[in-house]
Amino acid sequence: IQVVMLVPFSSEGVAMKTIARPMALLSLLIVASVPQHYYYYTQLPDVVATHFGADGKPNDWMSRLNATLLVGGIQTLLPLFLLGVSWLSAKLPESMLNIPNREYWLRPDKREATLSHMQLLMSWIAVLTTAFMTVMSHLVFLANRDSVALNIALASTALVIYLAFVFTIAFSSVRRFRLPRTESVA
Repeated sequence: IQVVMLVPFSSEGVAMKTIARPMALLSLLIVASVPQHYYYYTQLPDVVATHFGADGKPNDWMSRLNATLLVGGIQTLLPLFLLGVSWLSAKLPESMLNIPNREYWLRPDKREATLSHMQLLMSWIAVLTTAFMTVMSHLVFLANRDSVALNIALASTALVIYLAFVFTIAFSSVRRFRLPRTESVA
């Protein structure tokens, strides 16, 4: 699968990574969520815990059907929303885009490469978000199936890993959008 949202070339003419890899992974995660939720649904009690306190004990519940539809819907629609925001950013006025050194990176000779890079980053964030939601959905399923508290240690570990990757992407984008050093003429 080769998916390119915008022309994937930097201003130097060097091909940038396309978003094919994250899009394929995201598609796989979304498609895999259908049998995942069906598998869960058949093993859940009629009323399931959907919210847990800091101690891992449930403090809010939903019907099995509503909980499955809600989590499955969020797991599918949230990454699509993130991709939509990424696509929309190419259509917005420059003043609405918040990137470091915007005037430099959105010049006509750099705009396509900059927007392609932003789409690539957002695609990876969508993948990470979907993977995190898949893990959390599994942990909630286990807690409900086995009538035990949510495993806070695993949930916290998943959250820390997710945030570490998202912050790494954010910091790499800040670094990516620094102004290039100008060479002095001797």
